[in-house]
Amino acid sequence: MALLGASFQIGRSALAAYQSAIAITGQNIANVGNPNYTRLSGRLTALEGGMTLSGIAPGGGVNLSGLQRHVDAAVEARLRMSASLRAGSQATYDVLSQVESLYNELSNYDLSTQLSTFFNGFSELQNDPDEITARNLVLDQADALIGTLRRQRAALLRQATDLDAAVREGAQRANQIATEIASLNEEIVTQDARGPGFSAPLRDRRDALLRELSELMDIQVRERDNGAINVYVGSEPLVEFNHSRGLEVQTELSDGLSRATVRFADNHGTVVMSTGRLAAQIQARDEHLVGQVQSLDQLARGLIYEVNRVHSTGCGLVGYTNITGTYAVNNRQAALNSAAAGLDFPVNNGTFIVHLRNRSSGETITRQIEVDLDGIGTDTSLESLAQQLDGVPNLTAGVTADGRLQLSAGSGYEFWFSEDSSGALAALGVGTFFTGTDAASIDVNSTLRSDARLLAASLTGEAADGENAGRLAILGTRSSALLSNQGIQDFQARMVNTVASAAATAATAQEAADAVYSGLMAQREAVSGVSLDEEAINLTTYERAYQAAARYFDILNVLSTEVLNLVST
Repeated sequence: MALLGASFQIGRSALAAYQSAIAITGQNIANVGNPNYTRLSGRLTALEGGMTLSGIAPGGGVNLSGLQRHVDAAVEARLRMSASLRAGSQATYDVLSQVESLYNELSNYDLSTQLSTFFNGFSELQNDPDEITARNLVLDQADALIGTLRRQRAALLRQATDLDAAVREGAQRANQIATEIASLNEEIVTQDARGPGFSAPLRDRRDALLRELSELMDIQVRERDNGAINVYVGSEPLVEFNHSRGLEVQTELSDGLSRATVRFADNHGTVVMSTGRLAAQIQARDEHLVGQVQSLDQLARGLIYEVNRVHSTGCGLVGYTNITGTYAVNNRQAALNSAAAGLDFPVNNGTFIVHLRNRSSGETITRQIEVDLDGIGTDTSLESLAQQLDGVPNLTAGVTADGRLQLSAGSGYEFWFSEDSSGALAALGVGTFFTGTDAASIDVNSTLRSDARLLAASLTGEAADGENAGRLAILGTRSSALLSNQGIQDFQARMVNTVASAAATAATAQEAADAVYSGLMAQREAVSGVSLDEEAINLTTYERAYQAAARYFDILNVLSTEVLNLVST
């Protein structure tokens, strides 16, 4: 009878083990469409049993002793690293492709076309300097160029603002993930204490969160002996067992722009990220978008200064009767090239000539004005410059209350300037074409809008002279110290080429990252994914084993009945 009891135990263990194995297979099949599921399998272990009358020990049946999650830790770590690189390269490419589209260099309305059209307008004016229509055309083309500069700058700033918002959103999500991982750590430890398999769904959820977090920032994961994990960003811990340090976003002002920075919530320390979507978005915002705004401002600044330098040393169809500079100094007694003066454009040691003409007789007098900025003795200030100009017969000069040079000709006289080697006229905004200092503030001088005759196409003051317009026409290719000794059009072309090259590099990096990620995902699927074919085979195997165990029970029932009959007779 003892032998029959042991045999029944073998049957019962087989039924229980294979019923559990079928349930595990069913769980795998149920989650075949779950990308975050990790395949499970049961560990079947033979049980020891007693010895038969023949002196042998066939065993005590089978036991489902454990539950295995099929995970390759090395593949998971590489997959997280690859996900970080992939998300970062995608974010970089998205930004650069948007900037490339913004510049729209293959259209008739791109900035390079607008620059060419603007300078070509001066060439046409050179041929017809006494035509008002040619002058108005130049002003219209200038307005079109200004509109393009302003639109592109505003669009870049909008993109930077949008990217800043994306950084905030991403940091908030990363903080939520870190908090949830800390909570899952505690639950996993608790569930592991209950027995095998209880923590499997929680571990799947935690692994999915780790992959999502790795897309946002580069992380390292270390598992503890109790099944919990620590998460690090760089060398700094973010999650330790059931505690998350938390992430926060702080706003900092830089270059006049508001920028979001990601910091640890507990000590406000900077979170150092090298890859991932957040790192790429921050880099794209600061280097590509803000960098392009700065380049666009530099281009506009060079354009303003170079055009103004030439325009201020020419003459229109009529001279000026009065003029007020468009740029003010902070200190009228400070040297013009000093920081105290606060001029946005450079002024050098040199001279310029002022021409004063009697409108009735045509008699013209000229005076050379010294701009002494050699650092020896008393350098020229706005106040001393005004005093020099005020000494020219029939010319009144002074400084306005807000620090601008103001000139007025005597009755019946007009004036203009030439041969300015100092750049003082352009820096002070005297007789200039443009106003403003960057792509946001650039505009056509309101004096020219009021009277197009003042557009300085001439060097001699004669209506048929278009020589100064010719000088303006070639400015697009002339090197400028404000543009790193490049021409205006070359500088703009390099801006566009830099973006195009960076976008092409980002596209290549994105394709490479996608390929690596796809390969690692395939490796993960081979280890952790569910194969319906394999599960179908397992299901058939366990089903037949269960049926065989049930048949085994039937046989034992027959044997036990016969034994009982023998005993009772």
